[in-house]
Amino acid sequence: MFSIEWGDGPMKRVFLFTLAMIFIFCAYTYSQEETATIFEVKGDVKVVPRGRNIGVVCEEGMVVNSGDWIKTGPGSTVTLSFDADADNVVTIEENSLIIMKLDGYFKIQLLTGEIYAILENVEHGEAFRVLTPSVVTESMSSGWGARSDGTYTNVVVFDNRVFLVGLNKDGTVKKKKFWIEEGYQRKTINFEDPGELKPIPENLLSWFREQVVAHHLEKTIVQQTRKQGIDTSEVKEDGEKAAEGAEKEQQYTAPSGNGKIIVDGEEINLLDFLYKQRLQRESTAVKKE
Repeated sequence: MFSIEWGDGPMKRVFLFTLAMIFIFCAYTYSQEETATIFEVKGDVKVVPRGRNIGVVCEEGMVVNSGDWIKTGPGSTVTLSFDADADNVVTIEENSLIIMKLDGYFKIQLLTGEIYAILENVEHGEAFRVLTPSVVTESMSSGWGARSDGTYTNVVVFDNRVFLVGLNKDGTVKKKKFWIEEGYQRKTINFEDPGELKPIPENLLSWFREQVVAHHLEKTIVQQTRKQGIDTSEVKEDGEKAAEGAEKEQQYTAPSGNGKIIVDGEEINLLDFLYKQRLQRESTAVKKE
């Protein structure tokens, strides 16, 4: 056996400095861990935190972390926000099970069930990736949905485009990429290449437009009530209170569920408005580079 006498010399100072740097790096890494926030909950939704086996009731405003599981019951949905302004959200439909990945590559993993994404502000040069039983989906600002029963995955694209990459039996990702353009879908059987492109019904596109309108109305309520420090749940129960207490810098209303809204007194097509905003953000990001 032997021991080292550090004393008060240079070696001790170097050792302590190294330990301090390791501590600072670990603390910084922990503080930078990616998270998501529960934006909206409807019905019976449970979150099983990482390292536990008992679920807790999912509530709006709850922060979810890498390794957490989320399960939705019959007739229940939950929307996850991946940024402070809820520009990039994923809604988990009823009877679904997902795992929060947030590992710097994948955002979530769909095990079974159905999800749809409204991605309006994915940062330039980044990609939003989701792992499913059959494929990896990768997209920029877009709108799309995925459904899986564990043996196949069907991906539909409502806005912009998404590309798919199949999975090998050992879990590795294949190299060949398959694009899905707006208005089309592909079905992929586990361990096979994505199937042929097929058009999606017009009623699905209309349904997605309605989800976009509903999400923006919800965002507006949340943003306005935050300015006034009002409890969002109270606003939902009393719409008049929200209208009286909110600062209306830019007011949105949906006149007839036809995909059009009122912005500062002018009726416009919401999707056209969002497309222009997204193009403007992407153009600004390119200029900054």
